[in-house]
Amino acid sequence: MKRKPAWLTSDVVALARGIYDDRAFECMPILADALQDAGCDNPDVLHHCRDANQVHVRGCWVVDLLLGLS
Repeated sequence: MKRKPAWLTSDVVALARGIYDDRAFECMPILADALQDAGCDNPDVLHHCRDANQVHVRGCWVVDLLLGLS
């Protein structure tokens, strides 16, 4: 999956960086909201961020995608 430049608002990047650096994966739903505000309508990305049963760790494909780590 490719990230879309429009998704990379300062809020999205700051949230993704904070989640990555602090391992603050409880903030993933907030990241989903910020992505949606930035025009992301990709159901895989949004569902992954909002899925309460999802176990997130460093290497999370959404966070890595947004930070250009993947």
